[in-house]
Amino acid sequence: MADCPAPGAKPFTAPVAGGTAVSGVQLGNAKRAVVLSYEWGGSPCDWSGVATELVARGYRVALWEYGTLTGLDRVKELQAVVNQVRAAGATEVVLVGGSVGGCVSMIGGSMITPAVSGVAVLSCASWYDVDHRMPTTPLAAKLRVPTLYLAGDRDSLPVAEVRKDFGAVPAKDKKLVVVPGSTAHGVELLEGTEAAAAKAALFAFLDRVSR
Repeated sequence: MADCPAPGAKPFTAPVAGGTAVSGVQLGNAKRAVVLSYEWGGSPCDWSGVATELVARGYRVALWEYGTLTGLDRVKELQAVVNQVRAAGATEVVLVGGSVGGCVSMIGGSMITPAVSGVAVLSCASWYDVDHRMPTTPLAAKLRVPTLYLAGDRDSLPVAEVRKDFGAVPAKDKKLVVVPGSTAHGVELLEGTEAAAAKAALFAFLDRVSR
């Protein structure tokens, strides 16, 4: 996290049940919060630009680094971060992530207690975790909180797989946004010339579910 410091960032360390503590930073001090989870091989810094925008829009933001847990156990780390954010004063929490971070967020949406206010999933479908290759569709079928799926229709992740997972989500409040012509994956959907539609959808979703 020292690689992408931001003005006013507050470092934290969160104890994890059954694992080692995870570290991160919180930005802002609003009651409504967004927890951002990053792509495989990436870092929390990949989301620093989005985090800055969210703080300017009136959100508290948590960026965090994955610890030692893998597979479904990684949700315990996400739970620890959510606990930390709530202890700091957040009353509404939305999970947002890209690629494997999107999968972690999606799974966390059905496992974290108390339930979060919503989940935004960028570029996650087919399988979760590079090592475990766990099918995602049965996990998506457990998600009942408000849900937003974002994907590029020319991403290497087939959009048909995204539609399959989205179709399995039982939440009544759900939306899928596919960006035409976009090869972007994960947080890249919110960057560059093709980002307007995806970013507008994400911000509208966050504003609606975390009033």
